[in-house]
Amino acid sequence: MSSAITTSYYAAPQVADDARRLFDAACRSLGLDADPPLPLRAGRGYPSALILAREWELDELDQRLAAAIEASYQPTWDRGTGEFTWGMGLDEAHPRGQFNAFLAAAEAAGPGLWERLSAAPLEPCPQVVDVDFPTVALTTAEWRKGALHLTLAPLVEDPARWTTFRIANVEPRLWYLTGIDGATMDVRPDSVLVRVPLVAGDLEFTPGSY
Repeated sequence: MSSAITTSYYAAPQVADDARRLFDAACRSLGLDADPPLPLRAGRGYPSALILAREWELDELDQRLAAAIEASYQPTWDRGTGEFTWGMGLDEAHPRGQFNAFLAAAEAAGPGLWERLSAAPLEPCPQVVDVDFPTVALTTAEWRKGALHLTLAPLVEDPARWTTFRIANVEPRLWYLTGIDGATMDVRPDSVLVRVPLVAGDLEFTPGSY
């Protein structure tokens, strides 16, 4: 029945009601109305279920699946390369790409996002670009109530060294940058250049007046 869940995932943006009925039946068949037996079998089914649980705001199912995936799928942060992957319990030399893609999609999932993504082209929006990865990773990059919240995670902290990145497609207006001491920005016509020391911490990028 895990294949039925994956079918539900593909059908959800097109025929949501039918996809939901198929999904509910598959979840009952797999015992997902309670804590599933561990370890979970590797595949696309459980990650697809997590995406749809978040798409449809099924909070209890979301929590059960997230806990089971955490316990079963070997989430691994490679500090040497800056890569985060899931081993899936397969004991393979390289993480399985398609399975990891579904798990990564689940990390980005949220209410109605899969349907919205499939319904129309993406609208231009502000984006963080030119990050010097893996020297530094952004473990959070999220707009909340008009403010951009960033969490920086350097491979090696060194306050004497600096890194830069841009926030593209933002309005040419007054912006404020707070959080990490010494962080500066240069507002340009189509983007904002941010310069910050290589330390772990949070930044908040908020709009001011025009």
